[in-house]
Amino acid sequence: MQAQRLDRITTLPQTITEIILCLLPIEEAARTSILSREWRYKWTTIPKLVFFQSTVKTSTKEITDKELRCNLFCAIHQVLLLRQAPILDFTLQISADDIDTYFEIDQIILHLSKNHTVMKLRLDFCWHESSYPLHLSFFSLRHLMDLYLHNCDINHEPTFNGFGNLTSLSLSRLSISRKSLLHLLSNCPSLKSLCLVSSYLYIHSHGLPKLI
Repeated sequence: MQAQRLDRITTLPQTITEIILCLLPIEEAARTSILSREWRYKWTTIPKLVFFQSTVKTSTKEITDKELRCNLFCAIHQVLLLRQAPILDFTLQISADDIDTYFEIDQIILHLSKNHTVMKLRLDFCWHESSYPLHLSFFSLRHLMDLYLHNCDINHEPTFNGFGNLTSLSLSRLSISRKSLLHLLSNCPSLKSLCLVSSYLYIHSHGLPKLI
């Protein structure tokens, strides 16, 4: 009886528990599954997921950056597989610029577009030699309200119907054609805030400077 009285956190409403778990790094939130049978799957319902390259802890043994990214993507896929509730807020920050990495990110975006109502998305890629070419499934994230893109490339013709719910858009080092940019902005009727972070916006156009 005394133990039951002391374990007040387990009896908290689900919404309060989710708020608490969202404040933890995803790896720490997952570890709460060992607390008790009641806590085993609580972390799988939190609406916010944040993944950094440093999310995956390594042992004292040194591993390459490629191995670290591989471990990160394995962890992300495991988390997505165990999900028992919609993902509303998703962040991915990673440093790499190889084809294998592009493929893994494509699969993550495709999964989100098919299975979740993502409202806030942050894609932050710290690459120097190239930018990540956004997968077409990205434009199926029609529930987006808040979007941040860093070092991405929209290199195909604009064919999507727009982000009708998008109110906040932040672009940093975005590589995009003038036609695609105008199409993107004109199909966001609810847009209230447009931020060009560090003023890095690359526009492919013969009639405009490369950097504005």
